[in-house]
Amino acid sequence: MSWPAIQYETLPWTPSAQPLSRRAAKTQPREYGAAKVPSISELPLELSQETLALVERATVEVVRFDATEAHRLLPFTPLLLRSESVASSRIEQLTSSARKVLEAEMTVRASGNAGLIAANTRQMAEAVDLGVPSLESILGMHRVLLEESAPEIAGKFREQQVWIGGSDLHPGDADFVPPHHTRLADAMRDLERFMQRDDLPALVQAAVAHAQFETIHPFADGNGRTGRALIHVILRDRSITTSAALPISVGLLSDTAGYFDTLSAYRDGDVGPVVALFARSALAATERGTWLANELIDVRDEWNGQLTARADALAWQVLDLLVQRPILTAAVVAEEFDASVETARNALERLEADGIVIGGQLDRRRRAWRSPDVLELLDEFAAVRRS
Repeated sequence: MSWPAIQYETLPWTPSAQPLSRRAAKTQPREYGAAKVPSISELPLELSQETLALVERATVEVVRFDATEAHRLLPFTPLLLRSESVASSRIEQLTSSARKVLEAEMTVRASGNAGLIAANTRQMAEAVDLGVPSLESILGMHRVLLEESAPEIAGKFREQQVWIGGSDLHPGDADFVPPHHTRLADAMRDLERFMQRDDLPALVQAAVAHAQFETIHPFADGNGRTGRALIHVILRDRSITTSAALPISVGLLSDTAGYFDTLSAYRDGDVGPVVALFARSALAATERGTWLANELIDVRDEWNGQLTARADALAWQVLDLLVQRPILTAAVVAEEFDASVETARNALERLEADGIVIGGQLDRRRRAWRSPDVLELLDEFAAVRRS
């Protein structure tokens, strides 16, 4: 049985209540076509032998990465989470440096792209911790993502028609019009049942669930980032990943046009391209994650030759923390090692004197120290790399 293509229904269009110019009013359509998403929870899924072989190879590499590379540098998960959230946000044209994102995480009221990406990092962390693919977890992740930037819609399914591309005033010439909001409840319950199946390879299930989620488009905003966080929930639930967030968005980011093309193909009834893309992206994620671990270990070894502190000084312990959290304050170091703030500040100043960190004001009251070596690596890791 082939995978079903979405159908469309014709619906009446009611213009918004906002005043329109005479020209804009004339272009308003009387009706439009909205997607009717087929139920997939019990459908058999057929893939080519080539695609299945690719999925199997990717699965083996993901499991190996999770069991080995993710433990070479502990805890590696926070760095992978930040890198994954940066890459996922870049797909949505939200860009920022690792430094700005980390500073946003440490600031109560972060704004701009860095604040949005910091929220995405919290969302990814919740996805890794949840490991339960359900409507409740999807709503929870969306709430974490938008509770600061758009609290009025955070954690709530949309209550209006949305569309992708075309005019901002109507869906008449849109590239894609997701289902009418009255159809969301049934579509999302069907997706929940699909995510709880155990008869599909985990990467296949994650890819199809993501494509179905993006087709349903259940939120007024934040669908892409939430849909990519959902990938991690499914992989964790299926025990493919256990201790680290696979940076799969780094792979997707290398060909964003191809990524969106596979979503279009999925809506036309061709499920193979999106599954193959996810498998290739998973392979790329393990390669890039291994590269990052190796580079960070090299940086840590170089620091050993730079630091001139006494053998029993706190500064030596701070080096390991700095790899995991490349921007530190004296208060953070003091809490981590149960030391006084003065001792923590002395350790950071020693690192600064030896050229390992650079000090500067985080805000009006706090000074922070950052590792340019680690921050540059994180920026390079999340940068676009085209094959």
